Amino acid sequence: MTPVLALAFACSALVCVLTAALAWRRRANTPAAGSLAAAMAGFAVWSAADVPLHLPVGLLVQRVGGMVGFAGIHLAVLGLWCLSRAVVDRHWRLRRGVALRLATASTLLVAAVVTNPWHHLVFASVGATGPDQRLDVSLGPLFWVHTGYCYLLLGWGVLRLTTAWWRARSVFRRQLSHLLAAACVPLIGNAAVLVAARGEHPVDYTPLFFAVTGLIDARAILRHDLLHLVPVARARVVDSIDDAVVVVDHRARVIDLNPAASVLLARNAPAGHSDLVGRPAAQVLPPQLGDLLRGTAVREHAELAAGVHVDARASVLTDPRGHLLGWVVVLRDVSELVEQRELAQRASARLREQLAVTRALQERLAEEAVRDSLTGLHNRRHLVQVLERALAGARESGEPLSVVLVDIDRFKAVNDTHGHRTGDAVLRAVAEGLRAGCRAGDTVARYGGEEFVLVLPSTSREEAFQRTEELRRRCAAATVRLPGPVPHPREAAWIAVTFSAGIATCAEHGTDADGLLAAADRALYAAKAAGRDRVVAAP
Repeated sequence: MTPVLALAFACSALVCVLTAALAWRRRANTPAAGSLAAAMAGFAVWSAADVPLHLPVGLLVQRVGGMVGFAGIHLAVLGLWCLSRAVVDRHWRLRRGVALRLATASTLLVAAVVTNPWHHLVFASVGATGPDQRLDVSLGPLFWVHTGYCYLLLGWGVLRLTTAWWRARSVFRRQLSHLLAAACVPLIGNAAVLVAARGEHPVDYTPLFFAVTGLIDARAILRHDLLHLVPVARARVVDSIDDAVVVVDHRARVIDLNPAASVLLARNAPAGHSDLVGRPAAQVLPPQLGDLLRGTAVREHAELAAGVHVDARASVLTDPRGHLLGWVVVLRDVSELVEQRELAQRASARLREQLAVTRALQERLAEEAVRDSLTGLHNRRHLVQVLERALAGARESGEPLSVVLVDIDRFKAVNDTHGHRTGDAVLRAVAEGLRAGCRAGDTVARYGGEEFVLVLPSTSREEAFQRTEELRRRCAAATVRLPGPVPHPREAAWIAVTFSAGIATCAEHGTDADGLLAAADRALYAAKAAGRDRVVAAP
């Protein structure tokens, strides 16, 4: 036994615990912090479990420590996998089904370790060697299954981080570089240990490698504010517009800007600070714009440098839970307007017109982002948001809420027979019929393909059935004109369209969006199986 190694593993556990605590304190900023905390907690358990393996203790204590270490390994691997998902997509949440499958796989593997004396599939033999009775094992087939499972999850996570790093910009790439560097140290070290083992069980230094991971992550958290900077999605159009766009995080630091902003703000940057990303906004933006970030103003006029005037606007960014992410500051160079004081009236009118166009464009883009381009209905993303709000209102008021899933009958046959132009015409006709049959407060959205969803607040199952049945009859009675010339004089210029529908009601068939939509889908399937062109309410 080597007390020096025992001390090293104990220090590794301490480093991992401290890193887990640092990440846990930042869990309110991003879900990635919680995943990092879980991973480092797993490393701490793993390192602590290896301490008895290097102390003069009984064989039983060493074997128990090894079993506990396997539990720590799986907690660490699952935490790293979740960390890679949360870093790449900050709105990602671990779904119950995925969590259950991962937990089941890890539990079975850990259970195999615990029950190894009965089957010897993880360790072919377990004994003690030497005068100090050091635990000595030979590896069995399930050990390599466990190793492959862990490497599969870690490799998946590293691949996601690498892909995100390739696509990232500036300060976000530095964040991902820290995570990739931290992940590669234990992966390379563990691979070297396994190659050197050649089927035996040498000293496993992997927990010490993960201590290095903890130090890298701790430095990233303390020195580079990892998990504080929030990536904000940006469209390509931002890089091509003439206005300067600056994104500032909730700690008042610049985290992104377009080329126009780089050129404009370079005149105001301190000497030697050409890279503006990551710097405090106070060093980049004029002091007059401080009121924008404090929320006391939405528009300001500032002079960046002598003769350089800008008109600035700020929009607050929040996440789905309402937490502050930062601000988007749009700067427009108005130097020419200021200089031409004799044309102040015309310049003011021009500025107001340009700002109105910008606002109209922003409003149009915001509306188009939640609209389906073909039918004009709301899209699936907007539907999910509306349904979640409607469910919250239904739970609070106690009133019923019904969801109707509509599917056009034999839509593929329409496309195959008459072409996609006719299919598009059918989709538009059905969408218009559904929109016309909705009342104020209802929501109708295109769910995907030939499927539509109606959200009907304050509507019971019976009422929803009656309203949907009326919509079905109106659709069945209507016809859709074939676009373009009729291929043959004897062929009809009109086609009839029908749909099938399934209905689910809160809280009879579910209390969340996924449950209601799943119940409505089952009812729709029953309607299709019963012959189509009918409405079925979930039982």
